Amino acid sequence: MENVASKTSIRFLQEYYAKILTFNLASLLIQEAQEEYDQSIQNKKVKTKYDYKITRNIAIGILKGELPRLLSGTEPMNFVFDEMKAVLIKHRLPVIPNRTFNRKHKVRKRKFEIYYGRVS
Repeated sequence: MENVASKTSIRFLQEYYAKILTFNLASLLIQEAQEEYDQSIQNKKVKTKYDYKITRNIAIGILKGELPRLLSGTEPMNFVFDEMKAVLIKHRLPVIPNRTFNRKHKVRKRKFEIYYGRVS
């Protein structure tokens, strides 16, 4: 939580709670989509080369775009949630065991300044 844009305590709390809400919704979405995908694979009895997993980054990206629609109440929440699950199932990624190459970790500059001032 070092990269926060807010300087007052109320805004900081709002940003903090928004992140908690986003991550909790993403976790629920990932869990249900993964269970649905696993059941569909078991029912079809299809052998795949790799196991497939739904990643958190993709889930958060989809959730960011659909969150206003989800919370606005214009459409039923279950309908929007099911649509997001379907999109997540299409964007699953393979888990490759015993990778032969190492990941390249790039050293990045900080995008934001750390604000060390007093938060009141």
